[in-house]
Amino acid sequence: MPLDGTYTGLQASVADWLARADLSAVTPDFIAMAEAQISRRLLMDGPVRPMMGRDTLSIGAEFVTVPADFMGARTITVSGADTPSGLLQLQIATPDEINDLKAYHSGQDGAPRRFAVVGTSLQFWPWNGGTVAGALTYWQRLPALAAAGTNWLITLHPDAYLYGALLQAAPYLKDDARVAMWGALFQTVLADIVAADRIERSSAQIAMPPRPTV
Repeated sequence: MPLDGTYTGLQASVADWLARADLSAVTPDFIAMAEAQISRRLLMDGPVRPMMGRDTLSIGAEFVTVPADFMGARTITVSGADTPSGLLQLQIATPDEINDLKAYHSGQDGAPRRFAVVGTSLQFWPWNGGTVAGALTYWQRLPALAAAGTNWLITLHPDAYLYGALLQAAPYLKDDARVAMWGALFQTVLADIVAADRIERSSAQIAMPPRPTV
């Protein structure tokens, strides 16, 4: 069955490429493990633009839970801040820096100025008991195919999912000879995705050749 950009189609393609019709119970595991590895590698080597997500925040406490698919913060902007534009982009800090600010500037009021990622929460400073609206841009984990049925990666780069799942299947099948082959193909696809994204980001800066005069 050809890759058609869906979870069902990917499972069928994995079975076809492995020439095994008896792996339906474990193929979802191969895909889920490949998905986790792809998310990590694209974050470390890129990240690539389709991984960027946006969420609204209601900052009504010092600690606010991150979105479920959160892999890293990019920017946080708060509104209603005491700035001329009414908007303020927060500066990222370490948890230790936030603790130092709390210790040495305990009376600071106004909208938050700093944030840190602490486990599965965002920590804000200062926070004085009020509520501030904000917007978070962040790096997202791949939407799980098992739940979504499809996502941007399998639509644009189905070979990444296929080679990733086949790589995960090789140890299960004790097919050591295929680990290197599937691994090389998988790494090539991921490198291509990152390289293509960098070209697309810079395409606006690429000078177009002059049009010939008539």
